[in-house]
Amino acid sequence: MQPEVSFVLPVYNKENALRYFFASLLAQTGEIPFEVVFVDDVSTDNSLAILEEFSAKHDFVRVISNTVNAGPSIRLNQGAEAANGRYLALFDCDEILAPNALEMLLSLAKQHDADMVHGRCRKTNEPIDKVLGPRIAEDFKLSIHKDPLERVLGRGMVRMTWLVERDVFIAAGGCDETVFVQDESLPLRLSAHAKCLLDTDMVLTMVPDVGSHISQNTLQLNHDRFLVYLNFLESHPELSHETRVKLYRKCVSAIKKARRDGAPIPMIPLFVRYVAGKLGFVDPDPSALQSYRNIFQNLSNIRHIKEVNC
Repeated sequence: MQPEVSFVLPVYNKENALRYFFASLLAQTGEIPFEVVFVDDVSTDNSLAILEEFSAKHDFVRVISNTVNAGPSIRLNQGAEAANGRYLALFDCDEILAPNALEMLLSLAKQHDADMVHGRCRKTNEPIDKVLGPRIAEDFKLSIHKDPLERVLGRGMVRMTWLVERDVFIAAGGCDETVFVQDESLPLRLSAHAKCLLDTDMVLTMVPDVGSHISQNTLQLNHDRFLVYLNFLESHPELSHETRVKLYRKCVSAIKKARRDGAPIPMIPLFVRYVAGKLGFVDPDPSALQSYRNIFQNLSNIRHIKEVNC
């Protein structure tokens, strides 16, 4: 049977969580035909063996292995290219799904003819073997956005709790492969091609503490955030001046936070750009930010995609 939904799940060293995540995936309600595409990013623990065990037991599970660690941006794109479903369900596979997460997401997408649906997560101090995702009730809040880019440029939407149409993902080029982490680039790039975004407060996943995450490296996140918005600004000169100013502000905000985290960025020019951006008195020319690109690319303790030969 042709899957309606493809779960696309990059994996790197998730052996402590995979069995619990997969159990919550198998418990999904709604009789929805789906496939699962795991993309292993050269895990150094037992993750790949666990994934191959899943694949051997379930014919709807596929495992893509690799020989070079490339990061979640590239691996998510790799999985999406291989997927067969109309929709892509995009989650972190060290979390626990609500039992009706997929059913609710798909129902909303069809009801509102939406190509992007986003939900929430909730952190828990419970050990992962004790965590159960509570069933999503019907009293959740929902906002409908016919200008997805405007919504994405507002309050952040960086959690991997998405259902998106695969055609939109492919048309957008997926994640920005020049940056290691996909959190910022995925919604931004998708929103430029989507016609309707649904933002909900449904708690789709529970997030136990199962070890270190890339997100703990704030300098990496601000490095990636800056490059994502600068690349997008460069690639979309057709956008309105107002939208380009918002993108410029995102770049400057990432620079400011990176300086706070130790990046060697001169204060006075940055302060001038920050104030000018806040007041709207700025020409959002991406060439004015190129010197910061050079600073970011020379930071240590940062994963740069140029280091990866995929």
